[in-house]
Amino acid sequence: MASSVGYKRKIALVIGINRYPRDSLQYCINDATDLAITLKNIGFKISLGLDCDLYAFSSKINTFVETIEPDDLVLFYYAGHGKQNNNENYLLPYIYDYGEGKHDYMVNNGINVQHIMKKIKEKECRTTIYLFDCFRSKIGTGSSNSKQGLSSINAPDQTLVVFACAPGTILLDETKNNNNGCFIENLLKHIATPNKDIDEVMKIVAGNVHRQTEGFQLPYRTSSLIDTVYLVTNNNQESNVTSLLSKPPVYRNRELERTIMMCQDQSLRSFDRMKLTDADMEIVAYYLLKENTVKS
Repeated sequence: MASSVGYKRKIALVIGINRYPRDSLQYCINDATDLAITLKNIGFKISLGLDCDLYAFSSKINTFVETIEPDDLVLFYYAGHGKQNNNENYLLPYIYDYGEGKHDYMVNNGINVQHIMKKIKEKECRTTIYLFDCFRSKIGTGSSNSKQGLSSINAPDQTLVVFACAPGTILLDETKNNNNGCFIENLLKHIATPNKDIDEVMKIVAGNVHRQTEGFQLPYRTSSLIDTVYLVTNNNQESNVTSLLSKPPVYRNRELERTIMMCQDQSLRSFDRMKLTDADMEIVAYYLLKENTVKS
């Protein structure tokens, strides 16, 4: 019988790209930032990259991979343009020129998904989760063999791979809630549920997305997990500080929380110049305390 496992740390690399020279997107940065906020609230240490060019994207990956330890739970999320070519998958950074359709251009200017997975697999972490939310428009490669979206990926040991829609298909860059794409909108409703196996969460999300889009979009997953994986658990032995940090303030300010996440590598003194209410300051204090607790 499968059993749940504990983790030394929960860490996540979250990337969202809206800005492209052609076919810019609208909701990827919202999706990435809102997921990062939710993951942070359930104890993940977050590395967030927004509108990354090739160098910044590669640097984010390399820096993140270097931090991985054997007992970690690792999550990678990408929202933006993605493409398969010659049986390999590529995530496309900011400034990617879609007018260049040659295979060599994609190899030299895209981020190879299989390369990312190989680097993370070599770190031998406890569990890895990949969320690919990157099939948002048709992008030509100049090849008659070109297919839409990403191709299916076999999950390495102890890995869950989730696609926002079925491999080889695309989804529309649209929103039902004026903030997020359908996949993240539904994932955010369930991913922080305590004592819920991640595979069960993804099954619920897939069903909700499929119904919400009237059958147009169906998230797809492949898994080699043998353990039950809880991203968050109820623990009655929590310290007072941990208990205070288990849930964000009741009052929520989505734009302020996004700003905090985007400024996570900068001093929070920048908020001194903002006109914040007492309730807003409670949110800032919550994230500041949470960041200091994670670091300690």
